Amino acid sequence: MNSIYIGIDLAWGEKNLSGFCVMDASSKKLKIKEIKLLKSIDEIIENILKYKDFNVYVGVDAALVVPNESGNRDVEKKFNKDFSHYKISMLPANKKILSKYSPKLRTIELYEKLASFGFEMDYNSSKVIFEVYTHSTIAMCFNNHKIIPYKRKKGRDTQFIKQQLGIYRDYLKKEFASHEIFKTDIAELKGKMVKDFEDKLDAITCAYSIYYCRHNDCKFYQVDGKDVLVTPISKWRVYMLRCSDDSIYTGITSDIDKRVYEHNNSKNGAKYTRLRRPVELVYYENALDRIDASKREYEIKQLSRTKKLELIENYSKNS
Repeated sequence: MNSIYIGIDLAWGEKNLSGFCVMDASSKKLKIKEIKLLKSIDEIIENILKYKDFNVYVGVDAALVVPNESGNRDVEKKFNKDFSHYKISMLPANKKILSKYSPKLRTIELYEKLASFGFEMDYNSSKVIFEVYTHSTIAMCFNNHKIIPYKRKKGRDTQFIKQQLGIYRDYLKKEFASHEIFKTDIAELKGKMVKDFEDKLDAITCAYSIYYCRHNDCKFYQVDGKDVLVTPISKWRVYMLRCSDDSIYTGITSDIDKRVYEHNNSKNGAKYTRLRRPVELVYYENALDRIDASKREYEIKQLSRTKKLELIENYSKNS
């Protein structure tokens, strides 16, 4: 059964529109099948259920599971602690805040209705739904661990917002097959059209988030022991290779599959490994960024062979 990835930049209130994107990942380049703005929860669900014969993965930029009346969920607390290194944070989500935007608590309503149709917060399901966060996806996947300041905020005028939206669009454009939205003349957008364009880009990113996290290293955040939100993490890795002479090579990379291929097949591989092919990936760990990866690489290189093998053994047991 083919898979479809759906992104929803969900408006918290009934008066605003939600960005809605359907993405197909079956070809070499990601393809946008639909991109539009929707209003009601029922309208959103109706558009999702059109794809009932597919494996459907839905990513929603909104708080879907909110048991707390006030304060922060554990999701926000733990996410903000982890991503403070990148100066990225999430606002608190609770029923008191959500009710100001919608007496029906429409973010919760969307999740509960989709759950009744079999959607689960579990990548092993054929109908999957998770909270996602556009800022962390943009930072981890595109913008060198920094957010793009494209949201309306005090001190940011319309010209600045449009410039940032252009940067945002161009990042997404590299990941997707040609589509009309990427040809939009942002300079010509006026009034509400700017916000509508932003919401559509965010919906694309939500779809990309749920797709990326299915196929790459990611992190889950929980409410009451249940995975609720998923986000990409830094692409930087520290890795070890076992060479043909049984020696161990340590390096860093932001694309581990490509780097292992280079070590085995390309002149771009390290001089050390070129003389000791084939090599096998036997260990890797995540790093916050390139600087963090380089520090950890140095630490591992200072370890004795016995200590390196202990790391490799523990990694193998937990893989």
